[in-house]
Amino acid sequence: MKITDVRITDTFYVPARPQQDAISRLPGTALVNFCQVFTDGGHIGLVPAPGGKLTRVLIEEMLKPVLVGEDPMDHERLWQKMYWNLISQGRRGAPMIAIGILDCAIWDLKGRITGQPLHKLLGAYRDRVPSYGSGINMNLSDEELVTQMRGFVDAGFPMVKMKIGHRDPRRDVERIRLVREAIGPDADLCVDANNAWSVGTAIELARLIEPFDIYWLEEPVLADEIDGLAALARATRIPIAAGENHYGKWEFRELIGKGAVGVVQADVVKCGGVTEFLKIAAMADAYGLPVCPHFSPFTDVACIAAIPNGVFHEHAEDLVAPVALLVEEHPEPSDGTIAPLDRPGFGLTLRPDAAARFGTPPPEGVPRRTTERAWRWPPYA
Repeated sequence: MKITDVRITDTFYVPARPQQDAISRLPGTALVNFCQVFTDGGHIGLVPAPGGKLTRVLIEEMLKPVLVGEDPMDHERLWQKMYWNLISQGRRGAPMIAIGILDCAIWDLKGRITGQPLHKLLGAYRDRVPSYGSGINMNLSDEELVTQMRGFVDAGFPMVKMKIGHRDPRRDVERIRLVREAIGPDADLCVDANNAWSVGTAIELARLIEPFDIYWLEEPVLADEIDGLAALARATRIPIAAGENHYGKWEFRELIGKGAVGVVQADVVKCGGVTEFLKIAAMADAYGLPVCPHFSPFTDVACIAAIPNGVFHEHAEDLVAPVALLVEEHPEPSDGTIAPLDRPGFGLTLRPDAAARFGTPPPEGVPRRTTERAWRWPPYA
């Protein structure tokens, strides 16, 4: 069997709730693409394709020629061919995301060819994994935040996560206190700063929030500041979670080797796809570290179920909802756990009416994401 074509779908413009974290503001419309890999045997691999126009160009103009005519079962060789074809274009960011999208699509193909759900094809460790409720909007009132976090616990999630990173860190400390009181001592609580702080600020904040029994502190400083992450890890008893914005096994080797991370959060697509994710997970396992991947629409659940150190799946409803509108069926949490679809590959099928319903841009246009790392605490910068 040979790969005959690679395509990125036209963009779907899906209504979404506006979001804000410590460094970014997201518009009220989600732009969603899917990647399709076709074969001469009639099988088609299908996965969501983040990254927009840049990854589309890399996939269609640089990686498609590398894959057409190849056997989709040869995932390791295809990964290496893609990586070396893009090595002069960059080894992080969009090039690795493009490789990750195609690698996921190839693994989806392998599942469809063999008739196996992906987690079974990978040698399933479990059929259900714990899931935690992730609040991704920092722009909530105190009352709205408490209601959201308490709602997650009432729905059966054993852990919740909230956004932090206000200009005045006293707001973060107070909101963490309110949430801890609302969810009680038995539910685990994580906090996510989205790269907002300097190392000094992160160390000071960690000291202030340690009394609230924080399960992990996520991305407190810029992803590139690995030595700073390591310094923070030594300065606090709160485990440091990172990896969402790291690419390939080499960056994770540095993160883990320097003691900069206590919870490995490799994004299945960003890190280089299923092939690379499995290597990163094995590396983390060798160091006794858990893996809790960053949310990746419907490609993460099967991968977590396939590894022994996959501890949690991130359920971010506001990120799930736009993509869920485009597919026939998708994994959904129940009583704090989630199961991969019991269908070949990742099990996704595009809705036949998706293009008709979501193929036209909104009349007012789509505002771009805005990002600014502005929220640092001057006394500790």
